[in-house]
Amino acid sequence: MGEAKGGNDIQVDLFMRGLTCGGTCELGYIATNFHAAWDFGLIEKVVWDWGAYVDRLEDDGWLKSAEATRPGIDGGTVVDWAEETHALAPAVWNSRPADDVLDDRYLHEVLPILDRQLGVAGLRLAKFLNEAFSSRDCPVR
Repeated sequence: MGEAKGGNDIQVDLFMRGLTCGGTCELGYIATNFHAAWDFGLIEKVVWDWGAYVDRLEDDGWLKSAEATRPGIDGGTVVDWAEETHALAPAVWNSRPADDVLDDRYLHEVLPILDRQLGVAGLRLAKFLNEAFSSRDCPVR
C-alpha cells in the first residue's frame, strides 16, 4: 500500500447511485483516485451536502452509538488519530474491487467506517475548538 502513496496513485471509478438517489436515477460516474474517493467522492454519494452529513450522523446515526458516547472518544494525540485511521485502512483497502470500480456494494460495505471517521473527526474538532476558545490565551471571547 505504501507504494501507492496512500491511494493517490490508484485510479478508481466511482460508478454508483449512492444514497442520494432513490434508485430511480442513472448510475453516476466519476473518475478519480482512491484517496480522493474517500476524501469527497463517497461522501457526495451519501448526501447532497456536508451539512446533511451532520444531520445523518446526528439523527439516529453514528453519533448516537455507544462508541460515540464513550468517554475519551474525542481525545488522544494527532499521532493516536493517525494510527487509529491507519488500523482501519486494511478494511477499506481490501474491500476495493479488483477492477477498481467502486460501486454501490462497496459504498454499503464501507459506510459504517465512513460514518465513524467523519463522526469522530467532528467530535475531536469540536473539543479542540472548545478548548481553544475557552483558553485565557484566546484573544476573542
